[in-house]
Amino acid sequence: MRRQGGHLRKCNRLGRRHMVAGYDSVTHAYRTRRRQGGFIITIELILITSILIIGSLVGLAAIRDALFKHYMTQQSRELVVEDANGRALGEVFDVDEHDAPRILYFDRSPPSGINRALIGIRDDRFSSREPLYYATPNCSGDPCIKSASDEATDSRDIAGDVNAGSVSYLHALQGGPVYAIGPGDPAALPGFLYRGTPQQCPFDGVDVQSRWISQKVIAGAPCEQFTLDDPQSVQADTTCLLSTGIVDLCTPPPGTVAQDDILSNYIGPVDALVDTTLGTVNALPTCALLGVCVPEVEVGTLYCPAGTSLDEDGDLVTALVRTLFDQLRATTDLGLIEPLLGAVTNTLPGELTCSAVEDFQLAESVPSADDPTRNALDALVAPFQLRAPTTASSNWIRTPPDGEGL
Repeated sequence: MRRQGGHLRKCNRLGRRHMVAGYDSVTHAYRTRRRQGGFIITIELILITSILIIGSLVGLAAIRDALFKHYMTQQSRELVVEDANGRALGEVFDVDEHDAPRILYFDRSPPSGINRALIGIRDDRFSSREPLYYATPNCSGDPCIKSASDEATDSRDIAGDVNAGSVSYLHALQGGPVYAIGPGDPAALPGFLYRGTPQQCPFDGVDVQSRWISQKVIAGAPCEQFTLDDPQSVQADTTCLLSTGIVDLCTPPPGTVAQDDILSNYIGPVDALVDTTLGTVNALPTCALLGVCVPEVEVGTLYCPAGTSLDEDGDLVTALVRTLFDQLRATTDLGLIEPLLGAVTNTLPGELTCSAVEDFQLAESVPSADDPTRNALDALVAPFQLRAPTTASSNWIRTPPDGEGL
């Protein structure tokens, strides 16, 4: 029994050896097939990658040549303005009605952001659509500029011709300051670049005596004698001038603007004259004996049509006081003293009128980016000219590399 069992155990061991040997043969064949399959895929990947890379290089070279040809063709067509020293002022943006090229100037000095100004280039000077205004007859002193041009007052020139003046919407649309070309220092060509400031002009529109309008084609300096027309006046609305002390009782007329900012400057003199008038009338025997006295009055406000403001002249105070008491006489039963009060107030002169406002701002010199102490156009020298375009050709010569990597 043991022999047989030992024989069986021996056979079992031999069988396991054969089984292991068979497994090793199968594994070897499987691994061989895997190595052969990976080798075939790698060859295909190299072939595909080579085709893609070569095609990409050829395509990039074609794109490069096309872009270079387009750039050279575009460069041969562009117009660039230069000064007498060959310094480029900029590429021509458009031309004005006199065929003078205009360039875009980018002003980066304001802290609020970059603003753009159109500057016209003549052969001997600069020009702009907007003029500068002066309170002197020779365009000297503090320059002022309109905050926004309007067709009602800027579309007429010095001779009164319609559509010959200066109307510009570029600055209004971009929400930045208004730019204009004015005289340099000293007042001579080609001119400096100025821009409007939030500061109010030190003189009124009626004080304008000259303006620098560089857009016109004229001989000599563009300074010309100029005065603004007297604005048309309208009567101020005095419906709410006499205050009743009841809030919101008086409704302002539609399309009007309250003039409280102007009235606040005169409330002191008005109160003083009201007290004087009241003292004069109430000192009469009718007040002391009969007890018929003028009651206290309180100043409310008045209104002007939108786009106009209250005229501030020397008779504004007296006109306000007279209007106050006239409204009091019309709304209050004063009895015997009504004619007496009228006799006193009717002697007060003045009218309450509103006129269109000429919105002028103080202009300042635009500093140069290289030297803030100088004007942006100070370093440029006339005469100005257009750069000659480069010669374009359809023949392109390829230069092979010389082996030095150049």
